[in-house]
Amino acid sequence: MEYITLIDRRILKWAYQRPFKRTLFIKALIFVGDGPFWLIVSLISALIGQFLNAISFEQLAYMLIVGLALANIQFGQLKSRINRKRPYANLDLQEDLKTKIENRDPGHGSKELESFPSGHVLWTTLCVSLICFQFGMVAILLFAWMIPAMMFLRPFLGVHYPSDTLAGLVLGTINVIITILIAPELFEFIKVLKEYSGYIYGYWAFMGLFLALGFKSWLKRV
Repeated sequence: MEYITLIDRRILKWAYQRPFKRTLFIKALIFVGDGPFWLIVSLISALIGQFLNAISFEQLAYMLIVGLALANIQFGQLKSRINRKRPYANLDLQEDLKTKIENRDPGHGSKELESFPSGHVLWTTLCVSLICFQFGMVAILLFAWMIPAMMFLRPFLGVHYPSDTLAGLVLGTINVIITILIAPELFEFIKVLKEYSGYIYGYWAFMGLFLALGFKSWLKRV
C-alpha cells in the first residue's frame, strides 16, 4: 500500500510540475469534463432524436440519462463518505513532495474534502464511451482522446490525485457496461411507451426534471 501511495504522489508531482498556462484549451477542457456539459449533450441528443427523427441520437439520449443517473448516485455517496483532502489542501503531502500545490481550478475544485473520485474523469469516461459505442470508429477517432487528457488534467491542476482519476475511470467504465447491458430492454420499454398519445409530453417533462435534478446535484459539488 505504501508503494502504491508513493507512485500516486510521484505521478501527481510530475503532472503538477508541467509548465502551466491558463489557455483557452485548458478552460475548454475543464468545462467539457464537468457534469453540466454532459447534461447539455443529453438535451441536444434528445432534441436531435425527436425533431430530426434520428433514432441513433434518441437512443444515445436514453443511455446518457441512465448512465448519468446511475453514476451520480454512486459518485455522491463516495464524495460524502470518503472525505479525501485535495492535493492543494494537503499540507503534509506538499511537505513530503517539497512542492507547493495551488488550486488551479477554483471554480470546480473548491471543496477541499471532495477529492475522491474525480467527477470530470467519471463523466468524461461515461459519456464519451457511450457516444463511441453508439457511433463507432468515427466517434472514437474524434473523442476518445478526451479520457486520457482529463486524467492528466485534474492532477495537473492540483485538484486530484492520479488515484482519484483512476477511480473515476473505473467507476465510469462500470456504469458504461451496466448501461449498455440494459439498453436493449430500455429501448423496448420506450417503444411500448410511444404507443400512448401522451408520450411526447411525458418525455419532455421527464427530461426537464432530469436536467433540473442534474444541475441541482452539480451545484452541491462546486
